[in-house]
Amino acid sequence: MNILFLLRGTGIGGLEVVTSVLANKFVKEGHHVDVFIFRKEEGNSIVERFDKDVKVCQQNDYRITKDNVRVLRQILIKDKINFIINQWGLPLVPIMVARRASKGLGVKIISVYHNAPSSNGRIQAIDIKLSKTENPLKRISLRIIRYMFKCVTSRSMAYIYHQSDRFVVLSKGFIPEFQKFTQLRDLSKLCVITNPITIDSNHYIYNPEEKVKEIIYVGRLDFVQKRVYRVIDTWNLLENHYQDWKLTIVGDGPDRSNLENHVKALNLKHVYFEGFQNPVPYYRRASILMLTSDFEGFPLVLAEAMSLGVVPVVYDSFVAVRDILDNGKNGVIVPKVHNDFSAELMAKGLEKAIEDCEKNHDMALAAIEESKRYSLDEIYSRWLKFFDDIRNDKLIPN
Repeated sequence: MNILFLLRGTGIGGLEVVTSVLANKFVKEGHHVDVFIFRKEEGNSIVERFDKDVKVCQQNDYRITKDNVRVLRQILIKDKINFIINQWGLPLVPIMVARRASKGLGVKIISVYHNAPSSNGRIQAIDIKLSKTENPLKRISLRIIRYMFKCVTSRSMAYIYHQSDRFVVLSKGFIPEFQKFTQLRDLSKLCVITNPITIDSNHYIYNPEEKVKEIIYVGRLDFVQKRVYRVIDTWNLLENHYQDWKLTIVGDGPDRSNLENHVKALNLKHVYFEGFQNPVPYYRRASILMLTSDFEGFPLVLAEAMSLGVVPVVYDSFVAVRDILDNGKNGVIVPKVHNDFSAELMAKGLEKAIEDCEKNHDMALAAIEESKRYSLDEIYSRWLKFFDDIRNDKLIPN
């Protein structure tokens, strides 16, 4: 099998990490893999994470250019590519370059959308502005902008769906959301494949004595999506009651200094900012993971933490959470109150997890068992069957 992944840039995020893990797995199992990257970005590069046998091509322009089409077509022909996996199911540039480059070659194009279909950072940013203004004229203006952007996004997603041989979302719960958002009637090309766990936890054996009284947040420190200030506000309700516990924040981002100042303003004593780190040592020792995002696709941190015996306490803001968690069994799902986040309810969810971690450890063991559904071997097998079905022109039931 000859496979090519399309990436927008070289920066390291969840999407890029998943791509590197899948590409390396395909190569290890004897397949040929290319990665076409539209442009090099500042900072750490995902290129360093690819196996030496993965062929990486880096271009200099994230646009629909003759050079991008020419170079990609040369790779498709030279390496006899069977499948293009477009990891950017939105926006339009990757699919349009891929369609032009593959014209007449019989290459199948699979587009993957790594977020909730109806949510993204730009829509969320407008919603945040709406929540902060009382000016009637400004609210009307923002609502018009939001409506226009939503229409453009919806039509773009529908176009990419039509231009792809298959369109992949990460959760069964996203299927009705995708249909409602795009207004598409025919969903025969829509498929579900979740992301794999990207850390090695196959041989992990849970030992409660190795766990410490620690709650962790792992991820980007930003306001629009991750809403990490909610983690701080929730801990503020708990610190005095659980003085032998601590909160550790692993990650970096544009809002780190604001969050650190927020901790100081609340005079919290047991909050630790670790910066960008390998999360595995934190997963191994921590007891609880807290996630308070306003929207997600299939957050890698969730299944990965579970695979190392960390109990997740997650805000019910994305439908995939209910594909992963059985509330009260392998984690805690914290509901919305009047369609909004409640630090008080999140604190109660954490108290439930703390009690289980201190006494029973049942949820940790159930979390480990659930995480096996997302092992790399399991997801790799799903991709192989997926390729076979496409080759046989077999539509996959949702």
